[in-house]
Parts: sequence; C-alpha cells; structure tokens
Amino acid sequence: MARVRSLKDMVVKYEAKYDGTNVTTAITAVKTIMDTRYEGAQSIIYSIVETVRDILSDTGVPSGQWAPYIAFAEELAKESFSHKGLTLEKIASGLKNQYVTMHNCDPSVLDSIIKAVLGQVPPY
Repeated sequence: MARVRSLKDMVVKYEAKYDGTNVTTAITAVKTIMDTRYEGAQSIIYSIVETVRDILSDTGVPSGQWAPYIAFAEELAKESFSHKGLTLEKIASGLKNQYVTMHNCDPSVLDSIIKAVLGQVPPY
C-alpha cells in the first residue's frame, strides 16, 4: 500500500534536489537574458499606455475614467502577442463589446485605441 507523503518528506526531498548554491548560480547565469527580455516586453506596453493616454487626452475623457481604457489597450496588446488575422479581429471585437457593456466605455474611443494598437479597426 502506498504511503502518504508528509510535509517533512516533501521538504527533505526539496532540500536534496535543489541545493541553494546551484539555484543561485543558474539564476545568476541567465540574469542578463532575463533583464533584457523583461525590458523589451515592458517597453512595448509602456509605449502603448503612453499612446492611449494621448488619445484619451485628445478625446476629452476625464482622467478619473482612464483606467478601463488603459486596461482595454493592455488586454488587446496581450492578445496581439499571441494572435493575428481574423482571430485577433474577433477578439478585438469581443473585447470592445465587453468594455462598452461592462465598463460603459465610449465605442469611438475604443476604436481609436484599437487602431493605435493594431493599426486598423476590424469590421464589425
């Protein structure tokens, strides 16, 4: 009959399997690669947020109502990293409907954000 592992059993196995110096050495070896990838990904998101702020300022959206628009742009950007073409158009359409319905966002402002993030507004 199989024995149920206790917390002590799991801790002993973990300590034997993952020596602290080995883990530290492995993480230190790839730290520059991790930092470069992180900075590259963050710069894309940062530029999208700055673009959306400009759009919101130009369209007269009060600053207290910017959060859902910025969240929409970030979510749309995240989807654009994984999808393209018709799939991305359908996702953008669904996200737009969601933010209009749930967050009472202005559809024309969302279209401007879609155009800024994706380069074009998909047909609805």
